[in-house]
Amino acid sequence: MKQVQLGIIGGGWISSKHIDAAKKISNGELVALCDVDGSRKIVAEKLGIPFFSDYREMLAQADLDGAIDATPNHLHVAIGSECAKRGIHILTEKPVTTTLKEGKEFVKIIKQSGIRSLVGHHRRHFPLVRRAREIVRGGELGELVGISIVWALMKGDDYFIPEWHSLPGGGPVMCNLIHEIDNLRYLCGNVAELTAKTKRLVRTGMVEDTISMSFEMTSGALGTAFVSDTTPSPWSYELTSGENPEFFKTDQNCYQFLGSQASLSFPSLQLWSHAHGSTKGWWEPLMARSENVPYVSPFVAQLEHFCKVIQRQEEPVIDAEDALLTLAVLKSSETGRAVRPDELLAAS
Repeated sequence: MKQVQLGIIGGGWISSKHIDAAKKISNGELVALCDVDGSRKIVAEKLGIPFFSDYREMLAQADLDGAIDATPNHLHVAIGSECAKRGIHILTEKPVTTTLKEGKEFVKIIKQSGIRSLVGHHRRHFPLVRRAREIVRGGELGELVGISIVWALMKGDDYFIPEWHSLPGGGPVMCNLIHEIDNLRYLCGNVAELTAKTKRLVRTGMVEDTISMSFEMTSGALGTAFVSDTTPSPWSYELTSGENPEFFKTDQNCYQFLGSQASLSFPSLQLWSHAHGSTKGWWEPLMARSENVPYVSPFVAQLEHFCKVIQRQEEPVIDAEDALLTLAVLKSSETGRAVRPDELLAAS
């Protein structure tokens, strides 16, 4: 089967992950790069592919099957719409859009065009996450009753050099909490209701730095999440999971899944339970079981999947419409009120 022809829009840090992944897949190849920063042309030259400074020109001239949109969040709708108009399938970096209104418009455009969409929640392709999903959804925990999420670390000053990181939509709600909610949905099922409260406690600027969220799953399980990008902490997905070797790795956990028969820590995949057939109770000893899962780059797996989606060999793990259920947290973070994602998206 012919290799899928891919173009990438945006030449920043996340783009480098997609570029490296494109070198390692067998079912697609990167054939064009676009960025408004002309200095990125050197990247294209090293790859031996054409460089464009206008994404519309790239989409018109490069003969693409699919495009990767790795631009700032507020550009996703315009770029995705142009891809839809030209029949080019789209992998949009998370979050899918900056507002629910834009997201609904985007989904409508995609459906009308017939293109296929994938949203870059790449953690769904990470083997540790997939194994945790098997354990949680496979019944080993019994009835899921509680979930605890902590995402806390210190972002350096250089993170805020791009202006959009200090503007609405560039804070940890849309850049980080959005990942945690998607992991939550992928591992445990959909969220029935959530309430998020945001504050700017330490940093200056226009974005939040700390968030507290409580939620109820459609299964009835209850949970909490604490998120902050202004504290030197070992408890975050980035620093615990080992997904990205560029991060310092700790030996801590960032998620706890609590069930009626057992509990699971992530990413250690340590399963705590009473011995089979033993008396159960708080006075009784617990036993622990853990396992190792081989590493696979989630960006490589995601890009292979995108090519298979384009070739109609697989259905998208998460498309634009599905991603809107994750984006629903934005409404609660803006108002501080409880939100029911399904009802919010059903509203006109």
